[in-house]
Amino acid sequence: MKAFFASRILPAVTLEDQTVAIRVAEAILEGGLNIMEVPFRTKDAAASIKSIKDQLPEMIIGAGTILSVSQLHEAQASGAQFGLAPGYNPAVVREAKKLGFPFIPGVMTPSEVELALEAGCLIQKLFPAAQLGGVAMLKALHGPYRHTGVQFIPMGGVSLDNMQEYLSQQNVLAIGGSWLAGKKLLQAGDYESVRRNTAEAVGKVEKPPKAL
Repeated sequence: MKAFFASRILPAVTLEDQTVAIRVAEAILEGGLNIMEVPFRTKDAAASIKSIKDQLPEMIIGAGTILSVSQLHEAQASGAQFGLAPGYNPAVVREAKKLGFPFIPGVMTPSEVELALEAGCLIQKLFPAAQLGGVAMLKALHGPYRHTGVQFIPMGGVSLDNMQEYLSQQNVLAIGGSWLAGKKLLQAGDYESVRRNTAEAVGKVEKPPKAL
């Protein structure tokens, strides 16, 4: 699953209407990314994933906000290639493992990190990252868990302004968030801004800061 995150950026795009799904996905691809997450927060999430996979097979697509076993099955059936959650739900993690469906649970405490590790989850979503202390929290987790090989995808409060600081941490696999394709941009049909935001983020990954 690590190969999915070679670009080190995961745009989370909440789609209220599946008719815009392809336009958004195209803008992200044009901006230089071939991965995105569609949170299961709307009725059109599954249909949007299916449309994107059918028409843009080069896009790696994950289903986010998976809170139940039934949503997990729906996500896999829609064509999602991996799933994420804001928290750690043992039933969902067990079912994902049973299905052979790559899954990234959310964690916010050392206890949850250890529960997820015990379940075999070496990639975990740190959420909500900013409220937990952001980079300081990641640095604190690095010492006791470095030897386990666990890596995090911080989400919640990550932005173009601070993404490089997050990506400089040894235990960060990738960063994620909705800032690349936010609600206002989608409502305005401003796909050019989505493309520009994506391209700018990709450029920041390609040109890391000289000193941290």
